[in-house]
Amino acid sequence: MKAIIVIKRIVALQFLSVFLAFNVFAVEKIYVFFPSNINYQSMQNAMTGLMKETSITVFGRYNEFISKINSEPPDAIITKTMLIKEQLGDYEILLNGERNGKAIENYVILSAGEPFGADSVNSETVIGVLDVLGRNGMNSFSKLFFPVQPKLKRVSKLEDLLSLLSFDLIAGIMVEDKFTEYFKTTSQIQFNITPLKNANTGIVAFAVKKGSKAEKTFIYLKNNDKKICDLFLIEKWK
Repeated sequence: MKAIIVIKRIVALQFLSVFLAFNVFAVEKIYVFFPSNINYQSMQNAMTGLMKETSITVFGRYNEFISKINSEPPDAIITKTMLIKEQLGDYEILLNGERNGKAIENYVILSAGEPFGADSVNSETVIGVLDVLGRNGMNSFSKLFFPVQPKLKRVSKLEDLLSLLSFDLIAGIMVEDKFTEYFKTTSQIQFNITPLKNANTGIVAFAVKKGSKAEKTFIYLKNNDKKICDLFLIEKWK
């Protein structure tokens, strides 16, 4: 009788081990890098609460994001579309974020004082930008908008851009048009808004590592929960 009990316990422990192992491996590892007006720690807490059976890590800086991908590749990533296409070839885009029926981001220059003229930019013009591509990537990105590449002052947070402009350290800041209202409501500066030509850059994308699936995360996003969409300043994933 004791032998039977022992055997049952062994079988139960083996079953439990298999169950726990399965659930550990079932957890999808997701990295997120999406500079916005939402604090990256707040975004991580919100996503963790909404997306069960996933391990979410949100990064506030480009270098940290890229370094972690290289050392410990995740199952999937959520970040700016152009970053995936230009620097993360091991990942395949499955979903794109849309706003107003479009997956394309529009950019503007916000300046104080005299209106900003994109055609008057020269190699000495200093423009503040959110660093989403690293030094070389941002330099290449700026060429899509200006006839001559300006000097770029890269920062990791929107409020840092405002500080640069407030202290008259730059000619203007290049941001997504979506953030215009944010700057208007957080500053007393009377901004001049100069639309830039459309460079057909995406807003945000969800991509999986080639050979991975990340089905749970795909379903969470595809359900278009407003709380998740709001974190990425979009209306839906498609």
